[in-house]
Amino acid sequence: MSLKKNVLAHVPHSELTTKIWDKNKKMLSNFREALLRISDEFVKYLGIDLDVVDVIMTGSYANYNYTSYSDIDLHVVIDFDSINDDSDLVEEFFNAKRSFWNNRHDIELRGVEVELYPQDEKETHASSGVYSITNDDWVTEPRKFRTQIDVDSILRKSEKIQKEINIAIRDAKEENSTDPVNNSIKKIKKMRKSGLERAGELSDENIVYKVIRSKGLLQALFDTRDNIKDKNLSKL
Repeated sequence: MSLKKNVLAHVPHSELTTKIWDKNKKMLSNFREALLRISDEFVKYLGIDLDVVDVIMTGSYANYNYTSYSDIDLHVVIDFDSINDDSDLVEEFFNAKRSFWNNRHDIELRGVEVELYPQDEKETHASSGVYSITNDDWVTEPRKFRTQIDVDSILRKSEKIQKEINIAIRDAKEENSTDPVNNSIKKIKKMRKSGLERAGELSDENIVYKVIRSKGLLQALFDTRDNIKDKNLSKL
């Protein structure tokens, strides 16, 4: 897909996807049941005694800005404090388990990949669409976007970031150093954060981030960083 088509794919929809929602914005019952089965298996996989506060769906498919690149973000909400007083240890444990699960499992519902996340109940979520699978109701009902995106502006910014990423990867390989890719990753994350804080999910910066992510450019940065680390660790 060309870069321009990729940008156009991120134009918001006027309705929620009929793959998941009925005309009254209620989750389809068979879809909800499937998500509950998946979350139950994920809780079993975690392998510890815990109380699930809620199971929620968030992200683009709980909103009007879903694309063919979007995943279903399924969050299992847990009280981290009830597990251990060491919050850093608990967070590291869940991050490791989440990463291992998502890397080992390829679960799709109606052609859409399901990504699992353990979430602390105290964690605030910036998404404008949050649906409680447990209670079968909206926690935060999404609103239709009124602002249309500036395709040409996003295209120019995406092309610029793409060139910067390619340069960072080239420099990292030539220098055998992770610094160029780390700096690029940091810059991209800062760009997205500032866009979300300034103008929300339809900010140019957030859409640019989604475009370069969907083209595999972020993964290329991570892969380059990890390959360089592995190469240096393999030295005698």
